[in-house]
Amino acid sequence: MYPKIGRITPASSGTNPPRGDQLGGLVVSKGEYQDSMLGGEMFFANALDMEVALYTATAAIGLIVYNPLTSGVNLVPYLWSCQVYATSATMTGLVLAVNSQPTDPATVTAAPLRGKCLLTGSTGLAVGKCSAYSVATIIAPVLVWPLFHNTAAINTVGAEVIAGDLKGAFGFAPGTCAVLGALGAAGVNVNLALSWKEVPVGL
Repeated sequence: MYPKIGRITPASSGTNPPRGDQLGGLVVSKGEYQDSMLGGEMFFANALDMEVALYTATAAIGLIVYNPLTSGVNLVPYLWSCQVYATSATMTGLVLAVNSQPTDPATVTAAPLRGKCLLTGSTGLAVGKCSAYSVATIIAPVLVWPLFHNTAAINTVGAEVIAGDLKGAFGFAPGTCAVLGALGAAGVNVNLALSWKEVPVGL
């Protein structure tokens, strides 16, 4: 059997040939991100200079990615990044949290930049089924996974970025929010970013 060069027709049943690239390599979409990004399956959002709320807050401030109940996709997070670039006197870390959100969040502020990871410019990026906010009123989340711990007062001298890869270990079903929120107490002067796939339910 020979692989097909280029994209194949998406399907949820039946059979499809393996895929190859133009150089003869086998394309495996479950690994690194290039193929998923070029196929328009990867999305991202950022939130800049935020006063990040405690992860349990219903008046959420930070990075909130809402997967609507009718989206038909699971939100699968991958890369995350955080810069705490000035003194946050009481914030002691960042966590990934989840809630049950059957209705649209209220009083929202859209994330400054969001859309497909295949960038076509700085504005008007193509968005997917999920919506990303830097501010939203939501149902109180609960902690899913601790991301990092930091000292209570970040020194402004030097360089610091904390990042990781969840590698598809968690999925957020329709009717939930994925929240990057503060641990301990609210933080200030924080930059946040998250990337994710939107995978059809049932796959």
